[in-house]
Amino acid sequence: MPHSPCFLASSAAVLALAAVLAPWTPAPAQTPPPAPAPSARPDPAYEAAKAAFDPLPEADRKAIQEALIWTGDFSGAGAGGFGPMTYRAIVAFQKRQKAAPDGVLQPRDRAELLAAADRARQAARFVRLVDPRSGVRIGVPQRWLERSQPVQGGTRYLSADGAMLLETISLPGGEADLPALFDRYKADGPGRRTTYKALRPDWFVTAADLDGRKTYTRVSSGSGGLRGFTFTYPAAGGPEFDRLVIAVANSFEPFPPASAKPPAPATAGVPSASASPQAVSPSAPPIVAAPTLAGSAVAAANGRFVTAARLEGCQALSVARKPARVVREDKAAGLALLEVAGLRPASVGLAAESPDDAASLVALGYSGSPDPQLFVMPAQARVVDASTLRVFAGLQKGAGGSPAFDRQGKVVGLVAGSAPEPRLVAGVAPQTSWPMVSAAAVARFVGEAVPAAPAGAPAEPLTAGQIAALAKASVLPVECQKAP
Repeated sequence: MPHSPCFLASSAAVLALAAVLAPWTPAPAQTPPPAPAPSARPDPAYEAAKAAFDPLPEADRKAIQEALIWTGDFSGAGAGGFGPMTYRAIVAFQKRQKAAPDGVLQPRDRAELLAAADRARQAARFVRLVDPRSGVRIGVPQRWLERSQPVQGGTRYLSADGAMLLETISLPGGEADLPALFDRYKADGPGRRTTYKALRPDWFVTAADLDGRKTYTRVSSGSGGLRGFTFTYPAAGGPEFDRLVIAVANSFEPFPPASAKPPAPATAGVPSASASPQAVSPSAPPIVAAPTLAGSAVAAANGRFVTAARLEGCQALSVARKPARVVREDKAAGLALLEVAGLRPASVGLAAESPDDAASLVALGYSGSPDPQLFVMPAQARVVDASTLRVFAGLQKGAGGSPAFDRQGKVVGLVAGSAPEPRLVAGVAPQTSWPMVSAAAVARFVGEAVPAAPAGAPAEPLTAGQIAALAKASVLPVECQKAP
């Protein structure tokens, strides 16, 4: 590497990341066909707080979240979206202020919050600047980081004793270079133990314990190459440094607008210290609620995909980890049409007729987070009546939108919604009946985007392996990122 980066990860930041990525808790298995899972009863206090927060201008919403970071109440991304973490943070602040803990910031509460945050920022002498060597914009706590030193592709900001450092970096490369870098940065070594790691199409994060220090690193790709930062500080720093981790991460922009003016290059120097690999972050704030698997989608045509997975509350969608957008929805049918630039797999064929009851099927889709894995398994059709189709299979959470194929390789339906995950028995999900959206309903929704299956069905039934080989390129995972 052209530089010697270190890493940073506060215990609070890592715990926050672990919390948002924690797997769903399995629900008990049901042998008979389950009724659709009832929606969670809304919390009136939460809904009232959300209704008060959402209409605020985006700049105000972000300012509130940033202030809550500085008061130590919020460990998420200050992106302006309202979620449970924001609600809990506001309530925690209100309790300390002896205000009504209802999650609704009254003008006086808000003024006190912003003032408290400003005092904390000033105490840290926190200055947000555009680094002249790497081009990134980032906040530097100058109370501790008193000196700076140019390094190849960036600047190293250091404390007087060198125990704390913030290093910016820029490297040539793009998305294709991220996996190899990630493999290097996630590796343990002498005195280094990785405590968190996440790889996405255009960024990755690693966190580690490093010889009595904590490190947090982020790398992201963009039109300007690879850019990022590493922040390292003593593990004994306590809550004050934990807040700094999140504040620095929240301030980071790898590719700020061209109008941003960098300061004069830093010239002060200290001896170079050798450390571990370093990284960069995407234009979104680095501490983010990572995407979770929403389900699967099947290829239609012209870069479009159809899914029956539930997408409510998603701030950002991806298909095969490429950005996706909802083109059209039919909430009554439970279907959504997604558009994905740069993906053009062959579209699937739809069955012209509903299967017979107990007909042999093959289910294909994805399960598991944060790294969805393709599954293929035998299944059976359950025809309840002329308009109700179910599938009997050992599916797990994340199976929403998964297609079921007949033995001629045609889709008879998509698993509907996001039913609870069965409890595993000896590591295996027992077979259960799941609701389906029929191929006929999919065809009506998509129209010409999904062609009918070609004439001349195979004379012999296809095996599960043959169906998977033919269809796996056309069945892709859908991931959803929600507000923290």
